[in-house]
Amino acid sequence: MEVDSLRTSPKEYGAPFLRPWAAGTAATATLTGSTPTRSISEGTGNAGGGKNDDMDIVLPLSRAAAADATSSTSHTYLSRTSLEYIASVVSVIAILLTVCLYPLYRVGSGHHEELKANLRPPWALYRWLGSTGVDVTDLQLYYFVVAVPPALPYLMLFLMISRRLRRTAASKQAAIVREAIPNSSGDGKELGSLASGTHHTENVTCDGTNDSGTFGPLPPALKDMSALQVHHIISGMLIALCLCGPGFLFGVALMLFNFYLIAPLYKRVSFRASMAVMWVWHVSVLFLNFYSHGYRFGWFGLGFLDNLWTPLIGWSTQYNMSVLRMISFNNDLWESASCGEERRQRSLARHARTCIACAQIRDQQRHLAASLPPEALSCYKCRTECPRHVEEFTLTAYLGYILYLPLFMAGPLSSFNAYVSYQHHRAKSMSSTALWRYGFRFLCHTTLLVTLLHYVPIMAMLLTPAAAPTEGAASGAVKVRAAPSVPGPTGPLTITTGAMAMSAERSPAWGEMRNIASAVNATTTAAAATATRSVLEQMTLEEKSSLFFFSLAFLWLKFSVIWRFFRFCALLDGFDPPEDMPRCFANAVSIQSFWRDWHASFNLWIVRYMYIPMGGSRTKLLSILPIFFFIAIWHDIELRLLFWAVIICLTFMTEIVVTQFFSSKNPLALRLKRSPLVWRYLRVFGAQLGLIELAVANAIGFSIGAKGAVLTVHQLIDNTSLLYTAVMTFFFLCIGIIAVQHRDQRAYEEQQLKIKYDLR
Repeated sequence: MEVDSLRTSPKEYGAPFLRPWAAGTAATATLTGSTPTRSISEGTGNAGGGKNDDMDIVLPLSRAAAADATSSTSHTYLSRTSLEYIASVVSVIAILLTVCLYPLYRVGSGHHEELKANLRPPWALYRWLGSTGVDVTDLQLYYFVVAVPPALPYLMLFLMISRRLRRTAASKQAAIVREAIPNSSGDGKELGSLASGTHHTENVTCDGTNDSGTFGPLPPALKDMSALQVHHIISGMLIALCLCGPGFLFGVALMLFNFYLIAPLYKRVSFRASMAVMWVWHVSVLFLNFYSHGYRFGWFGLGFLDNLWTPLIGWSTQYNMSVLRMISFNNDLWESASCGEERRQRSLARHARTCIACAQIRDQQRHLAASLPPEALSCYKCRTECPRHVEEFTLTAYLGYILYLPLFMAGPLSSFNAYVSYQHHRAKSMSSTALWRYGFRFLCHTTLLVTLLHYVPIMAMLLTPAAAPTEGAASGAVKVRAAPSVPGPTGPLTITTGAMAMSAERSPAWGEMRNIASAVNATTTAAAATATRSVLEQMTLEEKSSLFFFSLAFLWLKFSVIWRFFRFCALLDGFDPPEDMPRCFANAVSIQSFWRDWHASFNLWIVRYMYIPMGGSRTKLLSILPIFFFIAIWHDIELRLLFWAVIICLTFMTEIVVTQFFSSKNPLALRLKRSPLVWRYLRVFGAQLGLIELAVANAIGFSIGAKGAVLTVHQLIDNTSLLYTAVMTFFFLCIGIIAVQHRDQRAYEEQQLKIKYDLR
């Protein structure tokens, strides 16, 4: 289990069912906007705060005070040195390797010829270590692996130019401030540091705040970030055209339509009316893009543009990410126009009093805190909540935000407010040592993923259709069916597991993949040609259940690698977007906590731009269905994803009802919570159920569809051996124990941080 961070939202901890943090308000744990954080050793998290409104440095407590604080808070969590915890960790590792992973390895080896269509030759090192092929079934990951190596020099050049433009803009800021401030207003020491170089150019308060904290007019230098924004536009457009082809120009046209017609609606109609028009427009465009399979230049007499080159990713697929950014831009603009100054001051004051992450940044930057503006010492969430000036919502800022290269292809998602804020003030939440340690963790995750793909072809076993005998069966030739024979939808192989989602049938590069499969199939043996069932259908029920669990593990590991790579690039550029996978998928004590930590930046986007405008906690039960409906159609418009959304909504609402019961003053709930052991194992039991529900729901939404999952679950219930059932029950029990221990320990550590920084 991955232990990356302290959870820092004070709403997270309490005593509801299934989780240790949500007394009273925990029913909206996923929908209240907790920001994913990093460990203390990395500098800070993404949500936190300090006590003083003037954002002064919050120094650590003295040793005596810290000792008193520690003694005043009891250790209520299970110790990691306890026999129960150690036995749980050892049991999970042993069962994973022997009961789950090794049988799947044997299945992959035994059916190598049938899976060969979706395997490529192994890498040199793994070939030497006995691997017979690497799984390339997941087109999303395949394109990522193919595209990243040649793109690395381009990314390095992008970062170099970006740093240069930042230094140039900072020098101009320093020169303007030097001319604007009379010599008599200071001793000249600070101005001298501004003139001497650009390493500390953020020491100038250029965020529009004066000494009294009012939201005054912007200095001209702060507005002049157009050169950097144009750099973002050009670099993003080049990558978009290379990967998505000339068709991406249709997406640019839709972006301009939003900027000139949708965004200014607040000037003509009410906020609610403009919100309704915006949502209807963007959802309609998603459906229109899907049913038209994009658009063609031939409709406008420019057919030669349709075939200039074969794109790697359809532009309409990539456009889905841009939709989220357009909605973010519109909402941030409307917020700035309506209550920008008031909300900015309120957000800064609240984070100064309550935000652990902001307090950690001030503590880490104590040697510069006196000369840095409050905005430069704030976390991502504070930068998102602080509105920008209306004058900053320009066309170059808008397009630069959408096309910002490190985050353009897959995220993590960032708000427009945070994007502009990080342009003026680089992120200071992570030291250089912590940054490179983050990069090393990314390499470790990548190595684990590559190793898994070489020895356990999870997606190939799950999605490879049965081979049908053909006229060339005698000579060993086979033909892959156009439709899979696994239970479930009969459509083409589809990868719709998040950002960069794609359908193989609509993918422009799918022809290349079919050619590869045909070339490999030409050498397939006659024995495989007579197969009438897919590998999944030939697996035992125990092997299928292990495969479903590991398919969820594969998705988590894949997205962890993809999102961490792009986030690492953004961190090198001074941007600090949220961590999308802050912890292991199995380290979740509830469905709500799982979705908060799975594509966490998307969850923050949902909270800010859907959940809160729809009424927040007052209408939480009514808002769940439209939220997950939008999530489903945003990934892809398919029936199985709608089934997935319905299942998630039902389990979500059930969990909220149970949480509210155990958060109430019901005598039974109070009696159960009086016993720490009983209460802890009730939460462990809830974590078990949640993980099983998630495995089934994701198998329906992103793997084999509703029919296949239902059939397999029925078979598991009816035919699974008693021994295997007992082993897997014990396995999920141990996972629940580990997850609950981690959350309880983080709750305790959070309280210690609040005491240390004197936060509310």
